Amino acid sequence: MRRVWVVVLKEWREALKGGKLLWVGTVALPVILLGISVYMMLSVGDLSALEDEDLKMVLHTLFSVFLLYFMLFPMIIPNAISVYAIMSEKEQKSLEPLLATPLQTWELFLAKVLSAVIPAVVITWATFGVFVLIVGQMLPAGLWEIVWRDFGIAALVTLVLFAPLASVFVTMTSMAIATRTSDARSAQLLSSFVVLPIALWALVSIYQNALLQPANLVGVSLLLLGLNIVLLKIAVRLFRREEILTRWR
Repeated sequence: MRRVWVVVLKEWREALKGGKLLWVGTVALPVILLGISVYMMLSVGDLSALEDEDLKMVLHTLFSVFLLYFMLFPMIIPNAISVYAIMSEKEQKSLEPLLATPLQTWELFLAKVLSAVIPAVVITWATFGVFVLIVGQMLPAGLWEIVWRDFGIAALVTLVLFAPLASVFVTMTSMAIATRTSDARSAQLLSSFVVLPIALWALVSIYQNALLQPANLVGVSLLLLGLNIVLLKIAVRLFRREEILTRWR
């Protein structure tokens, strides 16, 4: 793993050097959606004045939307980072020195996956922490404890289980697509469609009032785990160094 982390640090240095706009855009999306979440809370008005049933319905709707945002973060953020990690190698012809090192193919692939997944998950967790602090101050006294009791487990499952697995899934898919395309725009366009099935499932779950049920989140997370295992085998095969060296010249 030491060699893997060396490559991860290299990827981050290069991304910070040549992709400043990429990182600004990566952080901007969570900030914007966090602002929308705060605005939605403010627009509801005085929650303490609502009856129990109305309060429960309003909170369920609000936190379903908020949870959707935290599901999208780990899927959208690594998309651009992972595509940049591959396309920059193509444009700069910088992969050849890496392939000449003792790094095995799976080590190189894992390093590129981690370089995109770790920032996405950390940003998701940090945004959720800020969200909790803000909403905890906005809600009437004692109401946050009730909210956390009803929705806390779903939030933890999303952050600890769903977010990393979804991020890995999107990253590996984006990288596999990027190795087979010739330009960054095509790679990002094609890889963006990977998010759609999960986003549609989340929207349908909101409509059915089922998104905040931990059992549903665990089921989808286990499905993502199985897909990740299969996708890892496929992606490593697509990431053959001999073919890449001849095709990327």
